[in-house]
Amino acid sequence: MTAIEIFGRLSVPRATGILNWLYENDREAYRSCAGMLATRRKLRPVFVERKPRDERNLWIREALTKSSNADLALEILQIWVLGKNERLVCDFLDALEIKHDGKGLIDELPAEPDAKMVSAAVEAILAKYSPEDVWIYLHLFAGMDTPWPHLKGLLITHPAFAPESLAA
Repeated sequence: MTAIEIFGRLSVPRATGILNWLYENDREAYRSCAGMLATRRKLRPVFVERKPRDERNLWIREALTKSSNADLALEILQIWVLGKNERLVCDFLDALEIKHDGKGLIDELPAEPDAKMVSAAVEAILAKYSPEDVWIYLHLFAGMDTPWPHLKGLLITHPAFAPESLAA
């Protein structure tokens, strides 16, 4: 699932929560994103900046579901995952025994580990973190260049990632 598809599936409150986190923790990235989205729609950035934040966030969320904004959608989700959910990322990588810099960044993604190890790592982070946060992170992770077929299968079949479970 791509970043634009993730934004398309997120509830409005959830997407707004991500954008509010970005506004509060990386205002420059938030403003840059809003400005770039406005420019791509042939609007002046000030048009978007002057909207009340709730209205602006709805506008940004809608724009981030468009294929022309896939790069921005991915960047926003990556900033949010590595900023707000750094421990989730590190716990997942640690459970898989993948070396990282302590902040969740890795130099090179290895081939997929044993299926049991991947399943155990997913269960470990689901036990500690919000299923929706895990779902977002794992979709971003699975979208990287190295194929991890078992992980992709879990994202489709695991009950915690069923649409009705995530909507709860």
